[in-house]
Amino acid sequence: MSLSAAFDYIEKNEKRFVDELLAFLRIPSISAHKERDADVLAALDFDRKKLESLGFRTEVWPTRSHPGLFAEKIVDPDAPTVLIYGHVDVQPVDPLDQWKIPPFEPEIRDGKIWARGADDNKGQHYSQIAGVEAVARTGTLPVNVKFIIESDEEYDGEAMAEVFPQHREALRCDAAMIADSQIPDLEHPALTTSLRGIQAVEIEIRGPAGDLHSGEWGGMTFEPLDLVRWVIQNLRDFETGKVLLPGFYDDVIEPTAEERRAIAAGPWDDTRAAKSIGVKRLSHEKGYTVRESGTVRPTLQVNGIHGGYTGEGFKTVIGASARAKISMRLVPNQDPERIYQLFERRVRELVGDMASIEFRRFGAGRPFRTELSNPYVQAGVKALAEAFGKPAVVMGMGGSIPIVAPLADLTGAPCVLAGFGLPGDNLHAPNEHFPLACFRGGARYAAAYLHEVASRARARVAR
Repeated sequence: MSLSAAFDYIEKNEKRFVDELLAFLRIPSISAHKERDADVLAALDFDRKKLESLGFRTEVWPTRSHPGLFAEKIVDPDAPTVLIYGHVDVQPVDPLDQWKIPPFEPEIRDGKIWARGADDNKGQHYSQIAGVEAVARTGTLPVNVKFIIESDEEYDGEAMAEVFPQHREALRCDAAMIADSQIPDLEHPALTTSLRGIQAVEIEIRGPAGDLHSGEWGGMTFEPLDLVRWVIQNLRDFETGKVLLPGFYDDVIEPTAEERRAIAAGPWDDTRAAKSIGVKRLSHEKGYTVRESGTVRPTLQVNGIHGGYTGEGFKTVIGASARAKISMRLVPNQDPERIYQLFERRVRELVGDMASIEFRRFGAGRPFRTELSNPYVQAGVKALAEAFGKPAVVMGMGGSIPIVAPLADLTGAPCVLAGFGLPGDNLHAPNEHFPLACFRGGARYAAAYLHEVASRARARVAR
């Protein structure tokens, strides 16, 4: 039972692991689309069968939305327990016409797997399963291993965490290992020490009872699309990048000088990053760097606007209603519930009696920060170096993983976040892809982490 044996196993079985992943990626498990519910269940069942084949005991946990999968293999009640998280659901594929391949017909090209979910999160979390298999098949698991696999992360985001208190004992662990983030590049494996939270809202502004002739009523009525523009204009200052919601920054904890130095020392180049997404330059909040603005500062984005006539040709109407989807990324100490209340209050003030307005809340998630000094987190730093043969860096992530904060609260265990996607992998966008080298690195990391945790436990006993 050695780490080198596990690494050799991963190398010898890589083609089979990738073939299994390709089959996994063919399942169109879009949790946001009701007509895909059976596919979401099929994706969860894919993991269930795989883990049972490795000797894990499994349970399906119902939620108010899509269910979750719990699996465990207890080798020694006195040994440390590592809980591994992943999710099988994926984002919608729109706009479909921008995909170079059908999103659920994966291809391997240029050393990358191309498909929806290739990075987020099927590729990343299946690499963890591959790493666990490698350790189990080359000896005995040196620690207890549990999995909690979500099928609702991209839709609700809170349903799984809501049932956690019912399963407190099952979720007991010493460390939670999560692969749902990024590394700057293959030369810099990275451990993520902070996540932004999120509060997502859709507003619908309704004006007249039906569409109106713009020649007859233009200039005489408050137009829903124009009101949406007015609202958006007053939510964020274009010049400074500041969010304009009164009270939005009240609870924000400023990044420390140490955090800012770590961000500045990371492998990030504004010009190269802009070029990678096809723009001339990047924006940032006044007083903060581009990278700080994207990781440790709160933001507000307009994710979509719809209203009026958007079909072919032209139709001179004033639309009866208009909608906007808006998300706010939050930093430690900001509460999604309070931010929502501030948002709703301000939008109602802006619209006043000019129209009626409805709010629809989507998934919310609290921000998260981990302590780098924790031994299980330090084990992650070492395991990354062993897996990639490069020193690991630490970084914050601008995205959100809603389940992390409630999982840490319930278990009291450190959450060790080490993902393997690259910044240009197009997750949530057309042409999502995942380098085979990242998949391989993720599998090696999972194997290395289990060995490192076991090694540290043995060292403690020896002392």
